[in-house]
Amino acid sequence: MGLKRRQIRSAAVSLPATVNRRGLLAPFAGHMKEWVFARCVRNLIWRLNEAEARVAKVQLSGREKTALILWVLAGIAGLWYAQRHFFEAFPEASVNFKVTRGEALERARNFVESLGNNTAGYRSVIVFGVDDNAKTYLEREVGLKEANRLMASDVNVWHWEARFFKPEQEEEFLVGVNPEGKITGYTHKVPEAQAGAEPGREAAQGTAQNFLTARLGKAASDWDFLPEQVNSTKRPNRLDWSFTWERHGFKAKDAPERLTIALNGADVGSATETLKVPEQWERDYEHLRSTNIFLNNVAIVPYLLLMGGVLWFGIQLTRRGQTSWWLALQLGVIVAILLTAMQLNRWPVDVIGYDTNSSYGSFVIRQILGALLFGVISALTVSLVLPGGEPFYREAKPHLLRLKKALTWRGLRTKEFFSSIVVGLSFAGAHMGFLVAFYLIANHLGHGRRRK
Repeated sequence: MGLKRRQIRSAAVSLPATVNRRGLLAPFAGHMKEWVFARCVRNLIWRLNEAEARVAKVQLSGREKTALILWVLAGIAGLWYAQRHFFEAFPEASVNFKVTRGEALERARNFVESLGNNTAGYRSVIVFGVDDNAKTYLEREVGLKEANRLMASDVNVWHWEARFFKPEQEEEFLVGVNPEGKITGYTHKVPEAQAGAEPGREAAQGTAQNFLTARLGKAASDWDFLPEQVNSTKRPNRLDWSFTWERHGFKAKDAPERLTIALNGADVGSATETLKVPEQWERDYEHLRSTNIFLNNVAIVPYLLLMGGVLWFGIQLTRRGQTSWWLALQLGVIVAILLTAMQLNRWPVDVIGYDTNSSYGSFVIRQILGALLFGVISALTVSLVLPGGEPFYREAKPHLLRLKKALTWRGLRTKEFFSSIVVGLSFAGAHMGFLVAFYLIANHLGHGRRRK
C-alpha cells in the first residue's frame, strides 16, 4: 500500500514534464491546456484516495472476530461485576442526598441569620466535601461494609460546605450541612482584634451548652462533657473559650465522636463535630502516604526519560523533513481547550478557598491564568511526543490506518477503527470490574491482617 501511494504521487509530480517533453500539449493553448492538466491530476488524486481506502474493504478474519467477541464478553462481565459490587467498593457513591445543592445553601443562610447575623451583600459558594481523615480511618479499620453503615447514620463524614464572604473583609461565615439537611458545623470568623466580652467559665459554658441543644438539636444526655478539654485564649480585646463533648457510649473502634464549640467572647464562633482519630494511627498513615508518594515520584523518572527520548527523535526527524508538527498542534489545541475548561469547571472549589485578604479581581485572574497554564502544559505532553511517536507507529504498523486519517470518513469505515472502538469500550467495562474487585480484595486482605 505504501509503495503504491509513493508511485502514484511520483506520477502526479512528473506528469507535466513528461507530457510537455513529448510535445503532446503543443496543439492546446490557454484554458484547454489547463483543463487537460487539471483533469489528469484529478484522476491521479482519485486513484490515490482509492488506494488509501482499500483498507476499508478488508473484512475481519475469523481470528479477529473471535478476539472481538472475547473482548465484548470481558467487558460485559466487568460491567456486571461492577454493577453488583460498586457501592461496596466505593462508599461515596452510596450517599443518600435528601437536600439539593440549592436547598443546602438556603438552610445554611437561614442558620447564620437565625443567630442574629446579616448575610446581605455577602457572596456565597457551596461545595460538597468529605472528612478524608475520618473516612480513611473507618475504611481501613472497620471495613467497607461497616464503614458504609457508620457514615450513613452515626458519623458525619459527608457534608455540604457553604461559605458567605465579602472580598477583602476578614469576617465571614462557614456552615456545614449533611446530606440529610442537618447543620453539622459552623464557623464565624472575626478579626483577632475585634472587641468582645470576657465571660467567666460558667457563663461561657452555659452559652456553649445552650448552642449544643437549642441550635444543633443535640440531646444533652447523648453527650458527655470533657472538662479536661476546656481552653481559654486571651485576645487583645476579648476572652475566647472552647468546650468539648464526647458522644456517650460510641466509638468507631478506637475513635470517639467529639463536638467542640468555641466562643468569640460571649458569641459562638464555631461548632465542629468530627471523629477523633487516634494520633498514633495518623502518624502511621502519614508514614505510609509519604512512602507511596516517594515511590510515585521515582516511577515518574522512566516516563520523563521516555518522553525526552521521543521528543529528541521527533526533532531529528523534523530536521530531515520526515515528520510533521501540524497534527500535533491540532491535537494540542483540542487537549488544551478541554483541560482548561475542566479546570474552570472547578470554580466553586477554588472560591471556597479564596483568601479574603487579597483582591477578588486578582484572584479571578490568577485562577483563569492557572487554568490556561494547566491546559497548555498538559497539551504539550501530547504535542511534543507525537511528531516522534507517530513515525514509530507507521514504521511498526505500515498496514494499519494512519493517525491523521482515523477521523476522516474513509477512516471511520475501516476495520481498524471499528475494532478499536469495540476493544476500547469493552476494555472500559472490564477495567471497571477490575477496579471494583481490586478494592474489595485489598480491603478484605488489609482488614484481615489488622484483625490478626
